[in-house]
Amino acid sequence: MSELLILRGETDGTSMTGTVNLDSDLFYSTVADFRIPKGLKAKVWFKQVSGEGETMFTLQYTNDVTVASPTYKALQVEKLASKGELAIEKRRPTIMRSFTGKEAFRITWSQPTAVKAYVELGVEVGEE
Repeated sequence: MSELLILRGETDGTSMTGTVNLDSDLFYSTVADFRIPKGLKAKVWFKQVSGEGETMFTLQYTNDVTVASPTYKALQVEKLASKGELAIEKRRPTIMRSFTGKEAFRITWSQPTAVKAYVELGVEVGEE
């Protein structure tokens, strides 16, 4: 059994780098990272990015989000070259597995000039 989550977030419009606070209709509040439940996997099926200017969004994954300073590795980068919108659908999704329950992913951004930009992910969370 699996569940498809639509995660949304945005840049703050004042900083040139940062971590996207993700939100969903299933969350009580926004989260900086999404912790994958033990024994399950998260599959990113689609991404949509839009904004008022050049923005680079990076999907990052860590094996242990519980440590004081987690080490994240970049899995995918999507770049919006200028003002506009970019939609990406994957026939083969990006898969992130959780063996211990400490694994998590997040989205970071960087911009040459601080502007508002938005990201939306379609993430399926389910069993192997």
